[in-house]
Amino acid sequence: MSKIFHRIFVSVSNFVRRNSAALFFAESQFCFISFNFMIKTLVLALLLFMIIHLDAQVNVNNMATESSPFLCQPGVANRSPGKGASFTYSLNPDYKMRANDAEKPSKVQRNERFDSKLKVPLYNSNKAKVLLGFEYTIERYHFLKINPENYPLFKRLNEADLKNTGMAAYLISPINHKFYTSFRLSVNWQGDYKTFVSFDNRYAVYRAAGIFGVKKSENLEYGVGLLVSKGFRNTNVVPFGFYNHTFNRHWGVETAIPSSLKVRYNFDERRIAMIGTEFSSQNYALAVKEPVMNPFHNNQLEKAPYHYHRSSLDLVAMFYQQLTGWTWLQVKGGYAFNLNSEARDLPEKRTYDLQPSGSIVGMVSFFLSPPKHILEKN
Repeated sequence: MSKIFHRIFVSVSNFVRRNSAALFFAESQFCFISFNFMIKTLVLALLLFMIIHLDAQVNVNNMATESSPFLCQPGVANRSPGKGASFTYSLNPDYKMRANDAEKPSKVQRNERFDSKLKVPLYNSNKAKVLLGFEYTIERYHFLKINPENYPLFKRLNEADLKNTGMAAYLISPINHKFYTSFRLSVNWQGDYKTFVSFDNRYAVYRAAGIFGVKKSENLEYGVGLLVSKGFRNTNVVPFGFYNHTFNRHWGVETAIPSSLKVRYNFDERRIAMIGTEFSSQNYALAVKEPVMNPFHNNQLEKAPYHYHRSSLDLVAMFYQQLTGWTWLQVKGGYAFNLNSEARDLPEKRTYDLQPSGSIVGMVSFFLSPPKHILEKN
């Protein structure tokens, strides 16, 4: 049994790390229910890690991807580690948002997000790789003061668990020693549903993406792609690109244009620092309780559909520390410059600018990734 666990886990982690560049357009949103769930999952991961170490002499070559001089493998040397499974806590403390026509802004004490992700390989060879991804997120808002006190949207945000459940399928296909392609199909359900998961189409966001990558050398790759998304809020077609370059043993850049631009510094194989910018965005479909128009109605509140959107450009610094052979810790801090945050009242067909202020951002993530000596061995 330990051999089976070992082979599955090596396949998962090896696949994610070798192909993290081709999967960069996967959004961050994630499988987390509560603190208790996170603790149980971490315990399970640690037990699995112990099994792997106790059975360290198992031959993993049968499950690993063999290198080939005729087919390129996405990724550059010394890049930030890929994540096979991750558990993340994010925090935005102390900022303001303004309700429609309100004289004073409302104060948000903090909003926090609990994320979990898992990637599982279905097929892994030199010529093609197929991967499934799962994610679950819970986001919570904690208002210190709401102005006006009866503003329905902020009251709903203050009491609801905003959830994001997602599934994705990836295909990575090298063409030759220099070119490769990658495709992604995904669906997410984003809203304030009370159940663990809701497949109601009013929460659904569908996405399809494809990239064409060029790997010039072990230290340089770049490419272009197209992302198409259709959801409850809008339909978008977004072109994008990426450029990853390792200049020497210490310095490099990792970019996903226009969403991310970072400079990397490798202290050594166990410690990595990065600084740069990230684009962050959240969308949720909400059922907001509003006063009914009919004064003789028995229930003086009815649920009206809203769409809530928040986006920011984050200036961040992050640090990766390898804890053991398989386990890593990532910490991140910075400042979020809010770009566009709005609420859309569907029955009234009106959109309100919520005018949020900037805020500090923080994040800590525990994740699993294979050590280099295993990748080199295979």
